[in-house]
Amino acid sequence: MAKRSLFSILSEYPWWLSALVAVLLFGIVQTIFPPLAPFVALPFAAVAAYFAYRQLRGKSPVDAGARLASLRDMPWENFSLVISEAYRRQGYAVEASNSAGFDFTLRKNGRITLVQCRRWKVNQVGAGPLRELHEAIGKHDAFNGVCITAGGFSANAREFAAGKPITLLSDAALAELVGTLEKTSKRWFGR
Repeated sequence: MAKRSLFSILSEYPWWLSALVAVLLFGIVQTIFPPLAPFVALPFAAVAAYFAYRQLRGKSPVDAGARLASLRDMPWENFSLVISEAYRRQGYAVEASNSAGFDFTLRKNGRITLVQCRRWKVNQVGAGPLRELHEAIGKHDAFNGVCITAGGFSANAREFAAGKPITLLSDAALAELVGTLEKTSKRWFGR
């Protein structure tokens, strides 16, 4: 397992915790060696400012778990509206599909992207749905595909997608995709 830095750990907590660490470090180093105190605290103060900006703009990693739980609890109709609206806000033309291999067709800059949503109460999506998506990409002459789940992807699924024009979207990436809608669309997230 890779070692995590203190900054990556602080990114999972509210911004004010980084500011508190900066103040505490400044105070401790100020008593030991005062000329060094600002330089020790400055990185943590900068990290606090960055996380405050991100978290106050609604892209907080702290909210990701709650956002994913809300997505898992939604009926398909609301979930599909949230996903399609998130892509519309990114400039895509979104069209629902009747195909078994994908749920939406996205068009932007002359490129076609197929989106497959597998969010239903499963912990992991396997390679089977990704095979269907890969076949649909070839059949519909699409540029790439995106498989979305509010759960996770199995090792077989990740291995299958490697080197193919398929993006796996889950966890924090999914929360960030729909995060911009949360502030403007309370009806979907129920807050």
